[in-house]
Amino acid sequence: MEEFLSGLEYKILQKGKEDIKYTGMEYDSRKIEAGNIFVALEGAVVDGHKFIKNAVENGAKAILVSKEVPLEFPVEYILVKDLRKNLGKIASEFYNYPQKKLKIIGITGTNGKTTSTYLLESILGEEKVARIGTVEYKIGDEVIEAQNTTPESLDIVKICKKAVDKGLEYLVMEVSSHALALGRVSMLEFDVASFTNLTLDHLDYHESMQNYFEAKRKLFTMLKVKENSVINIDDPYGEKLYKEFGGYSYSLKNESANLKGKILEFHSDGQLVELELLDKKYIVKLAILGRYNLYNVLGVIGMALLLGKEADEVVSGLKELKGAPGRFELINCGQDYIVVVDYAHTGDALENILQSINELKKGRVITVFGCGGDRDPSKRPIMGEIAQRLSDIAILTSDNPRTEDPHKIIEDVLKGMDGNNYLVEENRELAIVKAIEIAKTNDIILIAGKGHEAYQILGRKKIHFDDREIARREIVKRKMRG
Repeated sequence: MEEFLSGLEYKILQKGKEDIKYTGMEYDSRKIEAGNIFVALEGAVVDGHKFIKNAVENGAKAILVSKEVPLEFPVEYILVKDLRKNLGKIASEFYNYPQKKLKIIGITGTNGKTTSTYLLESILGEEKVARIGTVEYKIGDEVIEAQNTTPESLDIVKICKKAVDKGLEYLVMEVSSHALALGRVSMLEFDVASFTNLTLDHLDYHESMQNYFEAKRKLFTMLKVKENSVINIDDPYGEKLYKEFGGYSYSLKNESANLKGKILEFHSDGQLVELELLDKKYIVKLAILGRYNLYNVLGVIGMALLLGKEADEVVSGLKELKGAPGRFELINCGQDYIVVVDYAHTGDALENILQSINELKKGRVITVFGCGGDRDPSKRPIMGEIAQRLSDIAILTSDNPRTEDPHKIIEDVLKGMDGNNYLVEENRELAIVKAIEIAKTNDIILIAGKGHEAYQILGRKKIHFDDREIARREIVKRKMRG
């Protein structure tokens, strides 16, 4: 057992039997199988030390702990200093560093990470890529529901092992600021890293934009080659990163960027764009809409180039690109108005998508939106102001209130709203029903905030709730009524 703890500070509290062949490692006692090592992690809500008994009953032969515990069972107990922080290294030693056999691409930023992972996977070839992100974790033909944007370090190492066992070449992953701050990716070295943007979000955790930025910056210190960066220099934080790390810059505004883009025409099914990639120009029709998606495409092109793809090959593949689930996802049931579901849950993301929609609109823009509970309240009035300013009608509703009072969240949002082009409907289902009821020919309805999520969090309970399902149902019901 001690060979997996090389270089760490630890103390053997109780020796186990000699010559045990450990079969795996888990931090969830419910997943323990015979011969496993149980890692007792202390979380913000759950303390894994309380589940040692369950782990032993399920077959654990060794327990890693981060504090002194009663030695109640005849198994090995080892106290490891900074257990959570060092879990990635322990798991890597145990599974023989599978991540070293993959090319690892990390994408960080407030918005655009998920779409970028899907786009890059499409360009590199789905059959070669494992993907980790907000929507799901995908390893070849296996899809696992995502619990966090970036999973625990142990899970990442196990995903790497599965990817290697399946003969995959790349791991494309969203790297969240939480994961960087908590050390979940500290056991990885990145072949390529990309920065999308940094806007107001997660200050409930990071407390300041500077702390938030410093967490994101860590990704670029973990590159095998410092210059293998792809950075949006239209973002002021991206400009700082580019000055420090170099690499490929991308922009819609800055002539000095390596990778530039310009929208030539908008269509309801896509947009015609001009790309200038390392001084070579291309005209391409993209099936995904909006300036923010052109930013995503430029970032993905930069990553593909750094991974050895030729520009002509990458541009050829752009025509086939589709966005991620719940990102500018069109709900089409043959109606004469447009319904879009999008994950936009920050002010910047909401403003970007509404600006794109306003450039397309022939009728009115109707926006259904809310703000999540137990999250940074400072963005709430900002989102209210944006939704009202860029919509003909804004319908303010509930999102995932979690343990907060939905009325209080709505009151916070209303501080940024005035005038008479909005209404409040706390019940999210009824808010979507209302939007579809009032839609006229050529109107565009945006249902923002939850995107791909098929649940709503009320208190500490998750209930089934999917904006897309409700929208489809209501569109069909309205059509049947004539």
